[in-house]
Amino acid sequence: MRKKYRDLKRKGNVIVFPTTVERLLAEGMTYLKEEKYEDARDSLYQVLSYEPEHAAALGGYTYCLYELGEFGEALEVCRELLQIGPIHYLETMELYISILMQVREFEEAEKMIEVLIEEKVLPEERLEQFQQLRELNERIAANATSEKVDASLYAIENFLALHPSEQEQLILSLPTTSYQALKKKLLAIIEHVEADLLTKTYILFMLSQEKIDAEVRVQKFHYKGVFMISELPDPVNDGRIQKISAIMEEALEKDPTRLELVKELFERHIYLLYPFMWDDFNEKEIAQAYMEYTAGLFTGKSSFDEDEKLLELIQQAELWFEMRNG
Repeated sequence: MRKKYRDLKRKGNVIVFPTTVERLLAEGMTYLKEEKYEDARDSLYQVLSYEPEHAAALGGYTYCLYELGEFGEALEVCRELLQIGPIHYLETMELYISILMQVREFEEAEKMIEVLIEEKVLPEERLEQFQQLRELNERIAANATSEKVDASLYAIENFLALHPSEQEQLILSLPTTSYQALKKKLLAIIEHVEADLLTKTYILFMLSQEKIDAEVRVQKFHYKGVFMISELPDPVNDGRIQKISAIMEEALEKDPTRLELVKELFERHIYLLYPFMWDDFNEKEIAQAYMEYTAGLFTGKSSFDEDEKLLELIQQAELWFEMRNG
């Protein structure tokens, strides 16, 4: 990295004349237009030795480094330029994102593109360009990550040979940038009846958060359904779930210990059954069933008056956890 000579009026014992910087800058920019990047870099380097925060020189110098393949130094200089304030902001951001992609900082590149698009600072004619850059970044990231991840581990026959806890860990350790590249294998795991149920949930969450576009068939207990990943429910903010929780809280307001037990059981089952939401029962039935079930745990008796299928589902879910953890 170049040395930073702040506020210099001379270099060594040589007096710097006012026209020196202008001459070197013009010379560097001319070389740049002629695509003589090494000559341009050297001239602009001299400008920066006199005026380290010269925005135009920093911009040109960064571009030279990029074209010469010196991406590490280009990234450092470009970040410095962004702190100072570039003359051509969008062009600099495009260059910055391109450099990030070269040094494989794909998440940072995605973040920068997302900020530009969401804050609507891009003129219409540049929006499509940055969206294309975003797609390119995603493709490169997926390819780069798939080179590091052993895709054979996610082949259905190999995946199912693992213990449920190993399946879970393999999914949780998967880099987000590899989801697109492994999409078909991940969907196959979700759709297989023998795959671990919680692991299916984790995959669904991950694909949804990364906005992976796909249709998937899911089966859990007696529930079967076809879902679009982009339309999956949010288990935290889902209105139906919130209504069930509110019924529990109102009924057990004076018994906080039991309320905590009921909600813990209910929340555990939310993630086990996801993306299903007890679709064949109403909110009051579900809340009452969980309260009655936990009451039976204390008394050893059950005064369960609701649909027996709901009680059976709760029992099956708890038995599933016992077998998985045992």
